[in-house]
Amino acid sequence: MKTLKVLMVLFVLVWISIVQVPDAGAGALLQDLENQLMCKCDDKCGKVLINCTCATSDKTRAKFSKMLESGLTVEQIVKMQVDEYGETVLSAPTKFGFNLTAWMTPFVALVAGGFGVRKVLQAWVGKKGECYSIETPAATSEISEKYSKRLKDELDGIEL
Repeated sequence: MKTLKVLMVLFVLVWISIVQVPDAGAGALLQDLENQLMCKCDDKCGKVLINCTCATSDKTRAKFSKMLESGLTVEQIVKMQVDEYGETVLSAPTKFGFNLTAWMTPFVALVAGGFGVRKVLQAWVGKKGECYSIETPAATSEISEKYSKRLKDELDGIEL
């Protein structure tokens, strides 16, 4: 009798977990699709579809939901949208061809800027070093000896 109850509980848990997965998966697929595509409304809002609140985005979401329910994958839907609207419908540039420069340029600019800042700092530090090297070291050693002797006398005069 106990084994029957345990089997029924396990069956119910498995059934609940199987029923819950497709709903969460469909929502996640729709969100993934909405993150990959831009809104193509008449207002030209320029927002990613998941962030757009216009009437066109609601219609597009409904259309994409039906496409996902019919069995199309996210990649197939994205390809259909690119074929219809061009690469401007993508929220991020592709990672091949000329669009690769959009991914590489920021990093190249950071490295080049870092080298530029380094060169400027080296030039500034080099100029400062040259300006201070004009002073005569003999004058500084006389002043240094004078203050060293005075410091020694003061420290000797302190009683502990």
